[in-house]
Amino acid sequence: MDALMQIAGLLMLFGVTGGPLVALLVLLNRRDRRESALLGAVLGEFASPEFRGRLATRVRCALLGRGSVVRLHILGGSRDEVWSALTRLALRVPPSVRLVVEGTMDPDPPAPFTLETTGRHPLRCLHRPSVVTG
Repeated sequence: MDALMQIAGLLMLFGVTGGPLVALLVLLNRRDRRESALLGAVLGEFASPEFRGRLATRVRCALLGRGSVVRLHILGGSRDEVWSALTRLALRVPPSVRLVVEGTMDPDPPAPFTLETTGRHPLRCLHRPSVVTG
């Protein structure tokens, strides 16, 4: 009986000292998997040769919780290709992801832009060029 109490005491000691370490490792693993999945989604949308060498990506996920931030910096893309890739990406990432996009568009001189969105709302262009017929 005395040996059984000693074994139970040792198991409790290992549980108290090793339990938080195991919990931390599980949380870190989950965060890394979320970051990897988000990075894969971003790189999947911008896999075309037009974006090669013109895209910088940074993905950060919270350790506790679901909040995530995807930062993109795009250099010299045309308005249509950037907008179509961003609308597809905004629909593909989870609603808890904040998408921050910065960069420059193609016209001379390059026009800087910044776009920030949260949630699974499709991105809408607020100003569309009108067609003037004469």
